[in-house]
Amino acid sequence: MKAKEIIVSPKVLRYTFLALTAGGCLMLFLNLSSYFGITSDGPFIRGYVSTQGDYGPTVQPLSDGNGSYKIFNFGERKLVLLDFSNLPSFMQFRHMFYILCQKMVWFLAIIVMYQMYRIFRNLDRKVMFRDENTRRIRLIALAVLLYPIMGFLAEVQFKAIVSQLPGHTLQLSSIPILDQEIVYGAILSLVIFALADVFRSGTQLQQEQDLTI
Repeated sequence: MKAKEIIVSPKVLRYTFLALTAGGCLMLFLNLSSYFGITSDGPFIRGYVSTQGDYGPTVQPLSDGNGSYKIFNFGERKLVLLDFSNLPSFMQFRHMFYILCQKMVWFLAIIVMYQMYRIFRNLDRKVMFRDENTRRIRLIALAVLLYPIMGFLAEVQFKAIVSQLPGHTLQLSSIPILDQEIVYGAILSLVIFALADVFRSGTQLQQEQDLTI
């Protein structure tokens, strides 16, 4: 007996990516509002750092006395939570730059999901080889390339913040210059750019065929 092929219609994928885009926007908003103390007890930032050796949980006051930081032990990876008692101590360039890089990762993921929604919307309307789809695929490729780069910058910046904390005893591990995720992201981005070129060629052929009809 021949097995039946399971085909997901473009309409289902279209609304799936639309729901993912809306959910990603909501999560990004809630996360940012929590960082700025709107939906939490106060402004804070958090992140992970890699360490050399093992350390127990640590709670220390910040150098300006406007908050404290906590270090939670997860083996070589440590979760560092910085709580601030007021916005001025939180609104520093190094903190804002870290939040920007970290949230750009979310934003790029939302861009990819939204572009996928627009592509599948066109497919649902029987519109495949169009310049619009080519541009969207290229935008996805660019977002895939930037995604690990922004994550790498966020990790570097958070390590710089942790290294300046008063009284900390963490021996931070060095961050590789060429991160493995950046290499994978670059390779995947090249593949998607190649796919965009295939769509561009298909669009040209479609336009030539339309002119001959």
